[in-house]
Amino acid sequence: MKFLMTLLLFCGFSLSVNAQIVRMETVLGNIDIELRPDVAPVTVANFLNYVNDGDYNNSYFHRSVANFIIQGGGFTYINGQSGSVPTDAPIINESTFSLPNIRGTISMARTSNVDSATSQWFFNTVNNPSLDGNGDGYAVFGSVRAGMDVIDAIAALPIIRTFASPINEIPLINFSSGSIQQSNLVLINRAYVLDESLHINPGLNGSWFNAATSGQGFFFDYFTSIDKMFMGWFTFDTVELNAGVAANLGDANQRWLTGLGNINHETNAISFDIFSTSGGLFDNPQTVTNSDAGSVGTVTITFTDCANATVDYNLTSPAVSGSFPITRIVNDNVALCESLSRQVGTSR
Repeated sequence: MKFLMTLLLFCGFSLSVNAQIVRMETVLGNIDIELRPDVAPVTVANFLNYVNDGDYNNSYFHRSVANFIIQGGGFTYINGQSGSVPTDAPIINESTFSLPNIRGTISMARTSNVDSATSQWFFNTVNNPSLDGNGDGYAVFGSVRAGMDVIDAIAALPIIRTFASPINEIPLINFSSGSIQQSNLVLINRAYVLDESLHINPGLNGSWFNAATSGQGFFFDYFTSIDKMFMGWFTFDTVELNAGVAANLGDANQRWLTGLGNINHETNAISFDIFSTSGGLFDNPQTVTNSDAGSVGTVTITFTDCANATVDYNLTSPAVSGSFPITRIVNDNVALCESLSRQVGTSR
């Protein structure tokens, strides 16, 4: 099995384990881990089995070695009782093609038997080249995407050496003497895969534009309380309005289409009945009025991610339809949008 896996990886064969982010919610803060199935597919699959089974929920960090590692994945504390994480069969050692054991990576813990890793893992708090190896090292299967401050805080906790192995290097919170209480443990309340798919959220708000034009833009504002999104579609160029002449859709002037749309959360698409607005200049405010009493067509905005979307439009005046991509003018809100999207997905 080990030879076959090595041969598959050497030949460039990719097992179908998608890269994912796992969040550990600890009592000291969250740790987000980006998994690397491209270099350790069996190890990642094994880790995800434990995560998806909920085996790391209510587990705790049981080992901390200064300027080396912090370790967990072996022991639980549930309803006042200490227990062990249930283990699956040991896995092969994938250190041959794994990443180096540098600060901020996560590796599988094992015994002296190179193919003995089950549920336990450790975070490298410093660079640990002594743990690397060609099939006999410690297999790195991910890296910390966020939360190194939490790892450093755990590593900085005092350890108590009076207890027997394997908890003779356990990091403890506010402990001086006596029996260990739940409040002394660095508990992982929950470990789960973050939902990386897009979910409509206020991080999509702001200005977007059609890069193929010199000034066709969009503004979005998501109202969470009513689960609707406002859209403003506008054009702008250097041709000013003639005195007393309204800006009509299709003219080379400033134009607005607006609407309040309903959201399809399955497809991340918002459908708008839109209204045309005329009058007013960007640099010379004037009275702005609707040029038509009713809708002048429909627009559907489909967001593909936090920085890109597609516009499909069908207008009645003039009778035009089509589709084009839009993107953010600036990417300041992309990280916020991705974070909020994960929160929405996780809460569902």
